Amino acid sequence: MLRADPIVLDTHIWLDVAIGRGRFLPRVVRRLNAAADAGTLYVAAITPWEIAMLARAGKIRIGEPLAGWLDGALSSTRTGIAALEPAIAVDAVDLPWTHGDPADRLIVATARHRNALLVTRDGAILEYAEASKAVRTLEPS
Repeated sequence: MLRADPIVLDTHIWLDVAIGRGRFLPRVVRRLNAAADAGTLYVAAITPWEIAMLARAGKIRIGEPLAGWLDGALSSTRTGIAALEPAIAVDAVDLPWTHGDPADRLIVATARHRNALLVTRDGAILEYAEASKAVRTLEPS
């Protein structure tokens, strides 16, 4: 039986899952399903804000009120929102990483705080994880 590691999905990965546009390796799908079954599949608290910003900028089109869509998509993907706890906020600032995107820093810190695997395609995050070993990552495809 597959062990259900806690998983944090980067914003673009969760959008792929929610919209059904992503192609993931079968082993990644099994891990996502196991985490969802265990109630340990998350997005960072910043993710809904990032999605709202993408929608506002016209980079994604939802076709219904965004707040309702987010609630429905979180439910249908069995994804929880990891709260932005003070320890996560502090860790995001203290990361020894020159990357300036606060959303990426919060997502990495969330995965670290939850001792979770971070699923991402973001090159900067993957490079940081490889160099620092500060967060565990998984590329979905």
